[in-house]
Amino acid sequence: MTIRTVHQVVSKAGTIIGEFMDIKLAKDLDNRTDVLYFIADLVENAGIDEATAEKVAEIMLEDNTRKQLLGYLKTVKDLPLADKEKID
Repeated sequence: MTIRTVHQVVSKAGTIIGEFMDIKLAKDLDNRTDVLYFIADLVENAGIDEATAEKVAEIMLEDNTRKQLLGYLKTVKDLPLADKEKID
């Protein structure tokens, strides 16, 4: 007899997007999926349709793109307050 534990990663639509014997891999995919949905929601809230927003998020999370994006994001600083905000 054998007992197997399979960890499933399920999308917000309820479909299985991955099955893993290793819980670490399942957690990694789950985290990646959560981030993908977060980015897609941001893009979708800007007026882009859901399918395109998810494609943009997938592109942003690709290994090479993600590394470049993170490098660029690390160089971004907060903008100074507008003049009218300084007066208040």
